[in-house]
Amino acid sequence: MDEPAAIYNSPAHLSEESWVQFEHRAAQNLLAALEGELKKLKLRVIPERVHKSRVSLRRWFSVWSFLADDGWEEKKFKKKVLTPLRGFLKELGELRDFDVNIETAEQLSCDEQTLEDLKACRKKLKQRIDKSLSDLEPEEIIAKIENYLESKAIELAENIKTEPDKDHSAFAHFDRYIKTHEEQVKKLSEKATCPESLHKLRLAIKKWRYLLTECMGLTNLELVRAQTLLGEIHDYDRLEPFLREHDDRSTALAALRLERSTRIQEFEQLKVYLPFALRPGTITYTYPSESNA
Repeated sequence: MDEPAAIYNSPAHLSEESWVQFEHRAAQNLLAALEGELKKLKLRVIPERVHKSRVSLRRWFSVWSFLADDGWEEKKFKKKVLTPLRGFLKELGELRDFDVNIETAEQLSCDEQTLEDLKACRKKLKQRIDKSLSDLEPEEIIAKIENYLESKAIELAENIKTEPDKDHSAFAHFDRYIKTHEEQVKKLSEKATCPESLHKLRLAIKKWRYLLTECMGLTNLELVRAQTLLGEIHDYDRLEPFLREHDDRSTALAALRLERSTRIQEFEQLKVYLPFALRPGTITYTYPSESNA
């Protein structure tokens, strides 16, 4: 009996919906999550809420980066809405880094002076964030973005009608975009050795992970682990200058470098398994008819 022929297809929700419709819906979903986290943060600035708000903002800006490439971003909107939000994200990132550094310093049994120095820096930064939060109105910001997206979605939907012969499906559109980003990750991974280049690679992998999740509905354990390892390496690189300042921190410094080296080795082994070309799909099988047997 002849073997059935396998036919690979992209998922219906990605092949039947235009990229404009999909991007609009994805952006709305992210905004709803972001609004909830910012409201909680405004009530109380604690490490857990800082982390969750930062993650929501990062997800938003990762997705927005390709929406901007697709024509969603206008200069006035960028200046009035996105730039202040991006500045707030930067502040949250710095505060989160100090939270992690304090936690890491405690795990490495650093001396009290190191911990006090880190906590003093965190306190100053928190005061800046408290001021930023006092001026932040989550509901108002989200409403502005939603209204803007609504009008841009209508405009972009009209634009793609001018190219009727082009494949405007969400799958085809995102596939081209993710392929380009995968090539960037490959190039960065080949050269990533110093803290700065490893940090750039970490951000690129994080964006790749968000793209697969938000656009293709996929997750991958190797990608998650790679991001975690590079994040830990970044945390060690940020903490090391504090330990180098005094001779009596040499024990903690040696422990930090050992942990960092272990993470580097694991990442080098892992990066060959990164999920390049990972895409969702369905498989159907066709069997030869009896007349053709």
